[in-house]
Amino acid sequence: MDKVVGILRGVAGVAADANAFREFFHWVTPHVLAAVLSQQQQQLLQLDSGGPVSASTGNNRTAPLHQIQDDLQKLEHNLWVIQTTITSTMHDLIDRLEWHSHRETEARHLRQIKDAVYDAEDLLDEYNYYALKVKVEASKNLGQDHSHGPFLEFLDSVNFNGNFSKVMEIQDRLKHVFDQSMGLGLHKTPKKFDRLVRPETCRVLDESQIFGREQELKELMQMLGVDGHKRGRPAAHTNTTEARRMELPVLPIVGMGGVGKTTMAQQICEDPEVRKHFHHRIIWICVSDEFEVNRLTKDALKSLGVKSEDTDTRDNLMVNLRDSVKSKKFLLVLDDMWDDVLKDEKGCRTFHRTLSNGLDGSMILVTTRSSKVANLVSDGNHYELKGLQDGVFWNFFKLCAFGSVQSWSNRPELQRIRPELERIGRAILPKLKGSPLAAKTLGRLLKCNRSIEHWEDILKSELWRLEQEETDILPALRLSYAYLPQYMKRCFSICAIYPKDHIFQKEFLADIWVAQGYVEPQDASSCFDDLVNRSFFQQAAHQYDNQYVIHDLLHDTAQLVSKDECFIIQHVSDLAKIPPKVRHLSIFTNGNIRCSDLLYICAQNKKLRSLVCNDSYINWEPFAPMIDGWFKELLNIRVLSFDLSTVRKLPESIGNSIHLRYLGLLGNSTFETLSSSVSCLYHVQTINAKGCVFKRYPQDFSDLISLKKIESKGFIYNKDKDKQCLRWPIMRTPDRGEARTRLSPPYAPNLALPLTPEEQLQMTEEQIELLPHWNLQHLTIEYYLGQSCPSWLRPDCLKMLTSLKLSYCKNIQSISFFDPLFPDSEDSKNICHLEVLDIQHCPNINWQGLVALPSSLRKIILGNFGHSTDHFVSCFRGLALLKCLQIQCEFLMSIPLQVCKNNLQALEDLHIYQCSSLTSIYVSEASSRHPVGVFSSLSSVTISLCNALLSLDEFLMPAYMPVVKTILVESCRQLALLPIDELHRFSCLEVLRIESCPNLNTRRIMTLPSSLRKLSLLGCPSIEFIDNSHLASSVTLKGLNLKLISCPDLISIVGAISVSEIQSGYIHDCPKLMEMTQPFTRGRYWYVLRNHT
Repeated sequence: MDKVVGILRGVAGVAADANAFREFFHWVTPHVLAAVLSQQQQQLLQLDSGGPVSASTGNNRTAPLHQIQDDLQKLEHNLWVIQTTITSTMHDLIDRLEWHSHRETEARHLRQIKDAVYDAEDLLDEYNYYALKVKVEASKNLGQDHSHGPFLEFLDSVNFNGNFSKVMEIQDRLKHVFDQSMGLGLHKTPKKFDRLVRPETCRVLDESQIFGREQELKELMQMLGVDGHKRGRPAAHTNTTEARRMELPVLPIVGMGGVGKTTMAQQICEDPEVRKHFHHRIIWICVSDEFEVNRLTKDALKSLGVKSEDTDTRDNLMVNLRDSVKSKKFLLVLDDMWDDVLKDEKGCRTFHRTLSNGLDGSMILVTTRSSKVANLVSDGNHYELKGLQDGVFWNFFKLCAFGSVQSWSNRPELQRIRPELERIGRAILPKLKGSPLAAKTLGRLLKCNRSIEHWEDILKSELWRLEQEETDILPALRLSYAYLPQYMKRCFSICAIYPKDHIFQKEFLADIWVAQGYVEPQDASSCFDDLVNRSFFQQAAHQYDNQYVIHDLLHDTAQLVSKDECFIIQHVSDLAKIPPKVRHLSIFTNGNIRCSDLLYICAQNKKLRSLVCNDSYINWEPFAPMIDGWFKELLNIRVLSFDLSTVRKLPESIGNSIHLRYLGLLGNSTFETLSSSVSCLYHVQTINAKGCVFKRYPQDFSDLISLKKIESKGFIYNKDKDKQCLRWPIMRTPDRGEARTRLSPPYAPNLALPLTPEEQLQMTEEQIELLPHWNLQHLTIEYYLGQSCPSWLRPDCLKMLTSLKLSYCKNIQSISFFDPLFPDSEDSKNICHLEVLDIQHCPNINWQGLVALPSSLRKIILGNFGHSTDHFVSCFRGLALLKCLQIQCEFLMSIPLQVCKNNLQALEDLHIYQCSSLTSIYVSEASSRHPVGVFSSLSSVTISLCNALLSLDEFLMPAYMPVVKTILVESCRQLALLPIDELHRFSCLEVLRIESCPNLNTRRIMTLPSSLRKLSLLGCPSIEFIDNSHLASSVTLKGLNLKLISCPDLISIVGAISVSEIQSGYIHDCPKLMEMTQPFTRGRYWYVLRNHT
């Protein structure tokens, strides 16, 4: 079954690799045929013996084997065709049409294509479910008598009425909508702006009157160096900045669509001071979405009065441009630059460098919506242009909506209602967020009908529902949406289920995207950050980290582009307005809609993929049937979130939700268990129930092969690919100021559980026993309260496990993973592939008994890891691959290390610390079978805070450690013996530090090897001489870094090293050392150690 695991990894998602279906069917078909043949043979035997034949056998099981095989091959092919059609053809067609969705024909076909694609995705996802199910059931090894069952069930599941009609229907629909698009030539629709939506710009002001922006204009002119202001250069941010100082400075103006960037650039170009400053040489190029270096160069040459030919090469164009700007001062405006420039960064830099031949003081001014573009063209600070201030914005809006004063002066009927219209206008103003283009759009709509009724209708209407011209605000903002990658468009458009000004959490939205199959889990965070950088999301003011809002105008954009797919229910009247093919629905009514009304959703909207109910219902009785109805009827649901504060249990009908990926359970409830049918939700990835307690999970809960995350009160399960973390966090009480956000699962701090300690212990043991553990390579368990490990924590159950970490599991008493499966066989140590073992703060583990450490271990970290630890350490056998060993334990008394051909010879790093009872570290005696070897790879030894340790004479021996480079001995208060007179025999030793060993009792002369580069002695009495006279005259320690502090018996440093040869050092509080004045400092030590105490 391990092979099946690999095959089905690709089958688990909507956007699965099409080849995964083929690989799966190649595996499952022979098993299905074998199962059918076995059943047919049994039926024949029953007929021959006169026994009854099971009536439950379907027609598909009695068909000839060759027919079943042909049907499965056709199914495989058809699914492959659907998958490849979606990924290669239909997504490209959707992307093309979204660029031109302001046209009715394109918009209509876009809706039809999306609907067909979504239905196809649901169908593929259903087959994904069947594939996962047969994988799980077949892997349980239920015995030979039952091994065929899962494959027979698979055959029944995938066979639609004997002819797979649903698959053919979807295939025909996809072909039909594609053929229609081909007939209309829509497959050739360019992925670029329609010029009706984004006309070409020029330097001449479009407006006769400019409102506000005086301060912005002044600041920008100063940054351009106009009006005698010195232009500041950007501070260095990268290694390339110094090289770019000689290049032409670039000033990017960044802001969302419609905020007035182009108008600001036009205003700058029309200013007399600017024109004078740049010698009336202003070049304006409308870049738009076609960043093509040759075109830009030709436009620049044309503005400079230089002709160019269509046949000119880039080299000719660049040479002409370089010569044309030589010794000239100019301002180049690159208006409306989009992300298209990111595809040709090299060309952009070439164009930039060519212009650097101009006179000092020349500048480039760029307008863009993208901070990525701004970062590309400039290392300096960007100028962010925001909306107009309230007072100025009101004056501008009045002009747009009311017109000039003259248009009102001779119309008394308008004068009478003007105060009321102004009141309505002021109420509309906050919707526009200071956007001049939004003010123009709404002003035009209001101006065409100056009646109170019309203005009230505009006030009550959503902006995205109002009819707009090609150059109005939402078509302009839709361009920002059109420029997003296809997956990011889906991520943004689903945000239309949020009401305006709703505060949401990054984590929740990222989980939703993953659940819908828009992004992979590892890409969700970066996708969110990208949308923030593009100004689609902005951090909520005065809120906690990772809480965001959508700008009102961009929220209208989201609703516009997803108007047939997303809908928000806020009033009872909205129930009748739900689009017939809606896929994502949210409910924000503050409980003003009855549960019976919400049940209506199930009957009319069976294609729903998301349902987020933000309402809380006090009475359980009417709410229970509603939830039950949702699970029974909404069979395509992927995301379901609702408040269950009054719910006592989830209905068994939840098992119908075979597409479900995200289950959000808001509120605070305590459940004995989840419904047993939850164990059949093989697609579910996230169960978010931060305020809920699940005392145990249902039987077969471990079958949830796709589960990535569980968050409940007092427990967190997190699986990232092959890494799994189980955590029972410390309980705490929330601060008063901690807010609750409802649509995104609420911030629910871990409160004290409503359980006794005994109940908590039992709960955690029951929880961990039934958790999924498929394909684990890395397992972390933190703050586990149970006494025993789960039965699946064994090498034969976790054959792929490479790292195991347990920390703060204060009650755990044993770890069955290290019990020998075959006590008399070496195989008990080699059955798994564990490489990293990390056990810390688990004080009650009893290691007395047989311990079989896997020979595959490469790193062991032990800290406060239980009792009978001496026995555990004595079981270090057969660790031929171990490279790192760290030990910390207050009870450990001795560490015997047996070095031989198959044990510890690969050890590189040994770290022993805070072992307060440790009295000895030694290399164990040789045997006839395993003579004493050497640590042939050991390069670093650290022994610290071992206050009972008396001697290291028998361990720190050059014969045992021929390649050691670092020896650190620190804070061993009782240490008396160190082989300091043998140090010169450590031929590779580079770093030696002996610190805070006050009972060191040796009168030996310290001898140093010629390889030593750093020597540190601190608080070490009894060392009288450092003598290197044994070194040859040609060998010196001239490069030594030396630190000597509080060595009261040190008398002399003699031999090949002398004071004059010390390049870096600090010597202090060595009263008998008369060879220099103290404190002695030289080189880099003086500023590091000057405040040493």
